[in-house]
Amino acid sequence: MIKEALDKLSYAVFPKRCELCGEIIELDEIRCEECRSLKRISGELCNKCGNIKSNCRCKRNERTPEYKAFIAPFYYENSVAAAANRFKDYGYPELSKAMGREMAQHISEHFTNIGFDCITFVPMSKKKQEKRGYNQAQLLAEEISIHLGVPSKELIAKTSKTPDQKRQSARERRMNLHGAFDLISGEEVDEKVILLIDDIKTTGSTLNECAYVLNAYGARAVYACTFCMTKKN
Repeated sequence: MIKEALDKLSYAVFPKRCELCGEIIELDEIRCEECRSLKRISGELCNKCGNIKSNCRCKRNERTPEYKAFIAPFYYENSVAAAANRFKDYGYPELSKAMGREMAQHISEHFTNIGFDCITFVPMSKKKQEKRGYNQAQLLAEEISIHLGVPSKELIAKTSKTPDQKRQSARERRMNLHGAFDLISGEEVDEKVILLIDDIKTTGSTLNECAYVLNAYGARAVYACTFCMTKKN
């Protein structure tokens, strides 16, 4: 009886939330109805954009990205978009556990027989990270590291301030990010196979610039994964 009363009080003050998107759910649930029915992006995927090849809109004359292949388990829509937004902008770092678990499973299914030497992540400026309290890409990388048994390491530093990317075109994003990252002093990536992590892929400019840095310092190959990606029109 006492436990029941405490549970009800806890629910009223601190409602239980979906482990993936953060939506309020019933006490006996783990995920909301929409997140329970989520389907991952599956099938034969395009290495450039991560879409199913039948839905791919990549053109032959498009530049080849610096990463060898890219994948994301979900598209940026509905409860997945809510998850990404709450995680990134509204102070829900705990969502990294379920999100990272979904990513790790997707990586295991699509990046088979790849011996990753380490996992790294897209960095943030110190000022922005201090304001937010965490780097969401780092939290995802650390969670994926647990599931894959591959060490997570901070390899890349953001060396210059860039404008907010949200309302920028693909060309503007590329220009903004050129030269914005560098390898952290003292780190070595020569001949290493690296898994690069971020939360959302829009145009891929940020992932591409980070992969460029790793390749420039001698990485053997860079693979990229985000929790979700926007659909190409």
